[in-house]
Amino acid sequence: MDKNTNIITNALPKDMDLGDTLARRLTIIREWRGMTVKALARDSHFSVARLQDIETGMETWLSSSDRQLLALALKIDASLLQDVEARPRLEPSDDQPRYEAMLADLRDSILSGVRELECPQCGDTLRCRVQEGLDIDGQPVYLAKAFCQRCPFVLK
Repeated sequence: MDKNTNIITNALPKDMDLGDTLARRLTIIREWRGMTVKALARDSHFSVARLQDIETGMETWLSSSDRQLLALALKIDASLLQDVEARPRLEPSDDQPRYEAMLADLRDSILSGVRELECPQCGDTLRCRVQEGLDIDGQPVYLAKAFCQRCPFVLK
């Protein structure tokens, strides 16, 4: 039994197996709450497609702000999700779509104002900023930038 079950705001049954992956845990808790994927999407402000990616195991980690949104919608402590997240190294090796999805998630988090993000390679805190500029038509453009002071990771 998961030692963190005592911190759930609306207690889950003590004998409930919460699963050992983010995909399984999210599905189990959502179903126990009687929520559909569509209802969780509405309550968490996630897209249905993104929740399906998480529940099928395509997405295995969440930014801190996304984790909080899901935890609030599920009425659980965010650590229950964080405990089973798998933080893959950001390398474009064998799984290019997964690599691109991780980069996109980092960019989205930075552009939404999150500044305390962990480096996906070493776990140290990333230095993040939003670069502002103008496109060819003079319209504002915002780009997410980040780098790690400990390892060579850079988000361009």
